[in-house]
Amino acid sequence: MSLDSMLYAMSQFGHAMLGFIEVGGIVMWPLFACCLLMVWLVSRAIFSDPNPAGSISTPTTSCGWLDQRLTQLALRQMQQQQYADLQGVKLLAMIAPLLGLLGTVSGMIAMFDAGANYGFHDPAVISAGISMAMVTTQTGLFVGLSGALLAFFWQRKLNRLQTQLGAGEQHAQ
Repeated sequence: MSLDSMLYAMSQFGHAMLGFIEVGGIVMWPLFACCLLMVWLVSRAIFSDPNPAGSISTPTTSCGWLDQRLTQLALRQMQQQQYADLQGVKLLAMIAPLLGLLGTVSGMIAMFDAGANYGFHDPAVISAGISMAMVTTQTGLFVGLSGALLAFFWQRKLNRLQTQLGAGEQHAQ
């Protein structure tokens, strides 16, 4: 595949996404931002060092037990950052369906407003509002469900790390 064809495909994808956002109305922009923020938070966890003990730079002292405590403290700080990012993903996963519901209400209001102005005899008038309502609902549910699944698996990973870290602390004592 040549570079020109890849650029053309990316351009077409961008136009399709903008068209999808346009159909959904103004609520699609916060949903899109919610999705991007969720992807950013998850990517910070995915692309972080899988072996955090190897990437921690702690001061070295002449006391072995102090070095071990300092390493454990650094691991705890990294873990707290992971938990903070996880809470952000959980919050965004909760907000996304509510934004979808807001888009549903906005689409229904637009449909009834257009029906009041132009009459309900034209199906195109009604279908535009219903389309807006369904697109935002679908997007909100998709983003929320994706975030909930990501948060579930991320929580399991952090629980396993917590168990391993707890076992390491007991072994150190």
